[in-house]
Amino acid sequence: MPSVAPEQLPALAAALVRLRGETLGRIAVATGIRTANLSVWLRGREQVISAKRVVGLLHHLGVEGGRLRTDVLHQWQDRGALDDSKLVLAVLLANTQPVWLFCDDQPGLIKTRFLLAGDALIRLEIEPGIDQAAELASVVRADRVITMPTALARVPTTSLESARGALLGLAVLAAAEVDDEELLEGLMFRLNETVSSNIAPPQGWQRLGAVLSRALEAGLPPDEIATLLDQHLRIR
Repeated sequence: MPSVAPEQLPALAAALVRLRGETLGRIAVATGIRTANLSVWLRGREQVISAKRVVGLLHHLGVEGGRLRTDVLHQWQDRGALDDSKLVLAVLLANTQPVWLFCDDQPGLIKTRFLLAGDALIRLEIEPGIDQAAELASVVRADRVITMPTALARVPTTSLESARGALLGLAVLAAAEVDDEELLEGLMFRLNETVSSNIAPPQGWQRLGAVLSRALEAGLPPDEIATLLDQHLRIR
């Protein structure tokens, strides 16, 4: 299990605040921490927040027990050299197995990537800043790098279950297209963790992947895609 030293917490929290696009005012409302105290603490100054408040702050930012929460979809934005992502992932993904990186080959300035780290799912938008944008694969050690057949920016984010189900369904389609039996087996295991025990055969998952791909290409809104997943996957 990752171990976060107390002196690491302000820098870790500050990086998460930037990645999540949070404002100090919004955090203050959610956590009950005074904005002035929060600002001072995030800069690594003298301790002005109680340990109980720090735990609540980290929970709000998506961290519990020294690791990323697995009950929420983490949605981050990073620019340039991915310094904030590098800091957070180095601290919170230590000893987490396995780590899968999902990419696509879509053109455009902003790149969307997903990380499935253990049971934690991260959606990361990478936008180049003044410095050249780094590739996420150079920042995080991934056991698997999976290139998807459709734009990851269109994967629904209405809930953790919808995002996870859509991502894995599309990955099944990608694995089937390249005839990667090992990857397909791993994806089936992950899907079994996501949906009820009444699992369709592999051909059913491949058909679902094709349906999802067409739905995303047609530009269906996330709520309709989530409904489609509910109907096909019977998500818990």
